[in-house]
Amino acid sequence: MTTPASGFPWPGPEPGDPGQPPSPGELLDAWACVVRGYTHVMQVVTERVERETRLAAPSFFVLAWLLRSGDQAVPLSMLARQVAFSSGGFTKMADRLEQAGLIERQPCPDDRRVTNAVLTPAGRAHAERAVAIYCAGLRDLVLRHLGPDGLRTMAGQMSLLSGDPAPAGWPADQGAEGSGPAGLAGTGPAR
Repeated sequence: MTTPASGFPWPGPEPGDPGQPPSPGELLDAWACVVRGYTHVMQVVTERVERETRLAAPSFFVLAWLLRSGDQAVPLSMLARQVAFSSGGFTKMADRLEQAGLIERQPCPDDRRVTNAVLTPAGRAHAERAVAIYCAGLRDLVLRHLGPDGLRTMAGQMSLLSGDPAPAGWPADQGAEGSGPAGLAGTGPAR
């Protein structure tokens, strides 16, 4: 019988029995470890970004997404989906980013119903600094423990769960192939 960290005994095979599916307790404990690890890393790195740049996490992820998009204008509706915001909540955040001089709204030349966002020069500088702080936190909290191969394996496995492509250029056995600003999608709570 396995006793998880919660202290509640779960019947089933011992952890790591080869070829045996995990017991309900093992499954719950393993998933709780994944969630705790993710939550801890996100809390620490986003707090560092906020403390050093005054950017709240959702604003950071919008600027980072725009930075990763290069000079391409990005529809506001796509940005709202990427940070898991409702359109109303995202409009308020976009207003604040625009008032701060970090983004500029532009009409889409192909569809008058669509409004795009681009980084201003000040927004680009702010985003670059924030991304450097965020990545330093990821190197310290993730890469230092997992190493490059462990990180790639974890990203590939998580991409299988999310249905999102793994980062471009990573081996196919690490997850589905794809491109785009991986690691920034769906990172915020719904608003």
